[in-house]
Amino acid sequence: MRRLLAFALAFHALGVMAQEPAPQELAKLRQKLMAETQVNARMGIDGPVAKFKSDGNPDTLEIVFLDKPDPDANTVSEDGEVIFLYKASDEVQTKLIGKAFELKARLRLAASSPR
Repeated sequence: MRRLLAFALAFHALGVMAQEPAPQELAKLRQKLMAETQVNARMGIDGPVAKFKSDGNPDTLEIVFLDKPDPDANTVSEDGEVIFLYKASDEVQTKLIGKAFELKARLRLAASSPR
C-alpha cells in the first residue's frame, strides 16, 4: 500500500512539473506579448467589476479606471485580459500589469502544449 501511495505521489509531482513552463520560455513569451499587445484604457464602467464584459480579444489588454470603489478593484481578470484600477499607486499598477502579462503567457503556453 505504501509503494502504491508513493508511486501515486511521485506520478502526480511529475505531472505538475510537466505542466509548469520553463522560466526562459515564459519570459520570452511574456516579452513578446508585451511588445505585440495593444493596450486599451477605459474610464469607468456601468455596474460592478464582476459583471464587466471584456472585448474578448486576446491581443489586447484592457485597463479600466474605476470611478468608485469596488471590492474587485486593483485586480487582474483570471485570463489576464483586463486590469481594474481604483486610485492605485504606480507600484500597484506596475505589479498588476506584470501579473496580467504573466497570466496571458501562462495561458498561451498551456493552450499550445501537448496534453
